Amino acid sequence: MARLKRTLLVFAFLAACASAAPLCTTVVATAADFAAQGHGGCQFGDKVVYDFTYSYSPGGGTPVPGTSVVVQFSDFLNQPTMPVVSFIANWDTVNGQQGDVRIAYSVSAPTTGMMYSSTMTLSGYVSDVDINLFNTSYISGAESICCPGPGNTVVHLNTLLAPTTTQPGLQFQTASDQVFYTPTTQISILKDIFIYAGDFPNQARLTRIDQGLIEQDVSLPEPGGYLLLGSGLILLAGFSKRAVRMNKNRRTS
Repeated sequence: MARLKRTLLVFAFLAACASAAPLCTTVVATAADFAAQGHGGCQFGDKVVYDFTYSYSPGGGTPVPGTSVVVQFSDFLNQPTMPVVSFIANWDTVNGQQGDVRIAYSVSAPTTGMMYSSTMTLSGYVSDVDINLFNTSYISGAESICCPGPGNTVVHLNTLLAPTTTQPGLQFQTASDQVFYTPTTQISILKDIFIYAGDFPNQARLTRIDQGLIEQDVSLPEPGGYLLLGSGLILLAGFSKRAVRMNKNRRTS
């Protein structure tokens, strides 16, 4: 009887290993690799990430295929309870061009690692080279997360990169947003990031997209890593008000 029990345990272990998703850090180096994992997905820590899709509409600019988008998996502050997925490339727009990045995927977690918060951080370059130009460049990110609450609850994140001063050349900017929701073992993420070059010679370049998850009952990190809810929204509001004010002044001048 004991031998039979051991045999059954061995078969169960082998079946679990056979059905487990491959490690993301082993099979995924680019967005194209990520998409190739399909519905089975890949595993990072105790999370399985699957059904990944990526597209970029360059609007007259340079195409950025999935093979040119580097994907990295990491733990924020080396804490496995705060995994981060990063997408790195050069999404460039110039001469009034615009681009649209769309990224979607789902994440599942065990009940011992339920997710209750998400962050989105954008990094890139924007410009406002001449106060007399009608339109400055900007990068706007919108994200929806379905469905962490009862029914078809959807929560949203928004970020904006906009130049803070009028000066020659590109200005590096980074901005974050964070949202909290009912602890859940399953979410689906959809990102839509719009890149606008503005009037010539302004330009915009998105270089990095970071998606963070935080497990239930995890202490939040100190400000300076993620721009968490308060500081992130204040920064976003400041950018938004300045962009609206500058374009309004240009219309009336």
